[in-house]
Amino acid sequence: MGRKQWVGGLAVAALLAPARGWADDDEDSKEDGPSLTGGFDRQKGFHLQSADGNYLLGLGLQAGYKIEPIFVDGEAESRTAFSFLRPILKGNIYRPWIRFWTSLEMAAFPIYVLDSFVEVQPIDAVGLRAGQQYTPLSRHESWGPQQILFPEFAPIANYFWTGRDKGVTFLGTTEHLEYYAGIYSGSPLRTITSEPGRYQLNARLTCSPMGKPGYGELPFIMSGDKEPPPLNVSFTVQGAGGEVEQIQENFNPEAGIFKIEREGVRRFATGSVDVFVQARRFSFFGEAYLRRTDPPGDAAHFTSFGAWVQADYVFYKKVLDAGVRLSYLDASGNVDNDLLYVGEAQLAWFVDAPYLALKLRYQIAHQESPDPAAATGLSLAKDPGTTNLITLQVNLSF
Repeated sequence: MGRKQWVGGLAVAALLAPARGWADDDEDSKEDGPSLTGGFDRQKGFHLQSADGNYLLGLGLQAGYKIEPIFVDGEAESRTAFSFLRPILKGNIYRPWIRFWTSLEMAAFPIYVLDSFVEVQPIDAVGLRAGQQYTPLSRHESWGPQQILFPEFAPIANYFWTGRDKGVTFLGTTEHLEYYAGIYSGSPLRTITSEPGRYQLNARLTCSPMGKPGYGELPFIMSGDKEPPPLNVSFTVQGAGGEVEQIQENFNPEAGIFKIEREGVRRFATGSVDVFVQARRFSFFGEAYLRRTDPPGDAAHFTSFGAWVQADYVFYKKVLDAGVRLSYLDASGNVDNDLLYVGEAQLAWFVDAPYLALKLRYQIAHQESPDPAAATGLSLAKDPGTTNLITLQVNLSF
């Protein structure tokens, strides 16, 4: 054996040999029984936890892999391979009701922190969440990608949602009520700092007079062996407002960072309602929004209205589902030719919900094109023109 091989073998042996303190700990653990448990289960996913459950570390992933031809006014457009690609670290520390969650978004470059927060909730009715988080406006946007019916979130909900932000949320749930109220910094998602003097406020109250409706937008599919009630109805009232910096994010490929370009302060106030109806295999869900916006500069105030509804029916066991979704947006009551219409139809195969699903969706959308001079300060939900797309998406979540 050569000298290098002999030295290398000795180094490996030293690394593998336990130190004296470790050996003592090992003997103690044998006497006291195993201090750690882990593996996989349907509630915690892949995890490692202490025997008493007070400390838990979980590893998760939310991913949407898709093939999606897109045509705008008959011309093929570029497309991406991922709807979302989010590794997750989650768990609890000291007590099961002190929870943490951190997730990254890898579907866009560069990778950035999507959520990172700590949640303290000693009882279901009272809790506090602090950190970078999804703001509570829109029950639909507050669910995870594995909990929604279609391949991605509704375009109208995206348009009015207040996004992810840094701040605190007071929250709680009971058998019939679910509430959220928070204050946030009004700062861009990809920055680690908060904008001085900016803020946004959110509040949401969901009432379920017949009891909690179940898991996301898939209550029948996720009901397991239980027979769901013949009818369940819940509804939400919610609002948001604040002063946020109107920005543009430009990527600098040489530095590998996003450059934030400030365009001025945008003031807004939003009101919204939703309704969710489940009748065994059939469900219906919809939201309506009204927003008043004071854009930066000398542009005039304007009011936006949008609504979307979806309905689906689980036609085979708790596996195969057919659904439709319709969306409408009037971006500004002051501007002509700014309407958006979207229609979608889908067949979905929930192989093992919520972990594995296959979705085939067709969407047609028409975005009118307003006069640029008249549409100062206005943003559209889609590029002008008629868009056709077909999405074949595999959802993976654990």
